[in-house]
Amino acid sequence: MFTGSLRNKLMLLMLIATVVPLATSILITHLFTQERLSEKAVKDNSNLLYQGKTNLVNYLQTMQLMPKSIYNNEPLMEILKNRTKNFFSELELYNTEREILMALHAIEFSLADVRQIYLYSAQADRSYLYNKRLIIPDANGSPYRQPFVTERQSEVIPPHPMHTYGKSYLQTSKPQVITFHHALYDLFPKTALGTLSIDISTDTIKRISEELYTRGEEELYIIDAAGSVIYAPDAGIFGRQLTDPWVRRLQQETKAGVSNSFRMEDGSYAGIYIFENIHLPYLDWTIVKRIPDSILYKTERQLSSINLVIGLIFLIVAMIVTVFISIKMTAPIGQLIGYINKIKLGNMNVDIQMNRNDELGTLALRFKSMMHTINELVLKEYKLEVANKTNELKALQAQINPHFLNNALQSIGALALQQQNREVYSLISSLGRMMRYSMNTDETMVPLKSEIDYVKAYLKLQKQRFRDQFAEQLEVEPETEQLLIPKMIIQPLAENYFKHGFMGGNEENRIRIRCFISPETGRLHIEVCDNGFGIGEEELKAMRRRLEDFKREASDPSEHIGLVNVLSRLNLYYREYAQMTVERAEPQGFRVVLIIPVSHTEGGV
Repeated sequence: MFTGSLRNKLMLLMLIATVVPLATSILITHLFTQERLSEKAVKDNSNLLYQGKTNLVNYLQTMQLMPKSIYNNEPLMEILKNRTKNFFSELELYNTEREILMALHAIEFSLADVRQIYLYSAQADRSYLYNKRLIIPDANGSPYRQPFVTERQSEVIPPHPMHTYGKSYLQTSKPQVITFHHALYDLFPKTALGTLSIDISTDTIKRISEELYTRGEEELYIIDAAGSVIYAPDAGIFGRQLTDPWVRRLQQETKAGVSNSFRMEDGSYAGIYIFENIHLPYLDWTIVKRIPDSILYKTERQLSSINLVIGLIFLIVAMIVTVFISIKMTAPIGQLIGYINKIKLGNMNVDIQMNRNDELGTLALRFKSMMHTINELVLKEYKLEVANKTNELKALQAQINPHFLNNALQSIGALALQQQNREVYSLISSLGRMMRYSMNTDETMVPLKSEIDYVKAYLKLQKQRFRDQFAEQLEVEPETEQLLIPKMIIQPLAENYFKHGFMGGNEENRIRIRCFISPETGRLHIEVCDNGFGIGEEELKAMRRRLEDFKREASDPSEHIGLVNVLSRLNLYYREYAQMTVERAEPQGFRVVLIIPVSHTEGGV
């Protein structure tokens, strides 16, 4: 389909030139936008998570400061150092519980999220539970001992339901809390005094976390080093240990410490993960935010959809324009082919009409000009051939018997020599040379030297006729002698002088013939100048008009003589590349200048 029709090829090319850049632009925009959106999301959310991390660290450091108040409470420290389990009096028991109540109340007052506080005295092997501003002491039996075995002084337990620490009291609800354990020591000497466990509500952690993501679109998790959930969008998994693939990948990225983000697709979820690590002496948490591609690239997909719709609209418009332009551009070619087919059938005068200002219009004009030139060339070649045949016929008619004439002239010349009349012999020889030169119809282009020799013979005969009443001057540059020129174009110019310009009885008559190559144009100049009667200004203008009209009409040269004959043959051989100028000579006379292109004989100069 697209191998023979220029129109189809043009349509295909224009469609490719339209579709490929448009599709490439949409694809590059899509990829570039996705990359930039990912980079921007990582950057913006990293800053947001860092701010959230700062808030959490400040909150956790406040939790860490709460147990420090116990070391500044001397009465309570004395109670913790006392090994007496059973006090001696109710007063002492009351005072002890009052001091503990005041100390734990101060801790509760320092942080609004405190739900209950458990204090265990290792020396006295007694425990106290502070709940709702009351002290719940041990009942009968051994106290509840918090399993707190760690080399660190403090530890945070992930969210879990608040329990009673072995106490017998009515617990209406079990809210989710995180427990902050703190080991109590006597510094000098270092002796274990017990533990302080503070159950803290997750409300503040929830509030801080919920400011870091958009619920329903994104997900935020806070998990510890073991994978236990500190915070998640689903409160039901608080405290649960996650083993999802992305958690393992997160732990690997956290250990590598190379980047704070990664991309992962696990079948059910595809998106980016941005995380921040919280490293404190008593905990290792990681805040991780999950942004699915559906949310991350939502804007990009909307933009791609808009671009796609716009692209399709432009594509349809481009296709319509392509078809229109293809038809518009190729229709003149079809029209031109129609003209060519007519010319092929022999109609060389087809009128090519194509009114366009573009390249196709120029092509039509050039083609029309070419056909006109071809017609002119064919006509001129035909005329030249007819002229040559006519000249040959006339020459044949005039020959009668060339051998007879030559033999007769030789006999006359021999008789002249016998009579001791060398002048007559010389004239007869010149006439013979002229006859041989003019009757040789095989040559149409001759060397300039041959033409000059013919003119010399002609002038010699004219000198005999006019009794040496004129002087000739021939100036021929040697490098011009072998240049080819049309035969018989200089002699008619010299003959024109004797017909129209020669003044009989004037001993100052002169004719001058110059042949040279112009250094300006590089062409051969043949100048024939005389000092005869000359020509008037009006006559000169009329002559120039006749020559110009004849040049435009391109008439048959056999119908003219003299200057017109020479000009017609110059046009036949050289077309517009040859020129003839006629002008008045100063102080009087007439000058004719022929300017023709240079051509050499074989082996010539």
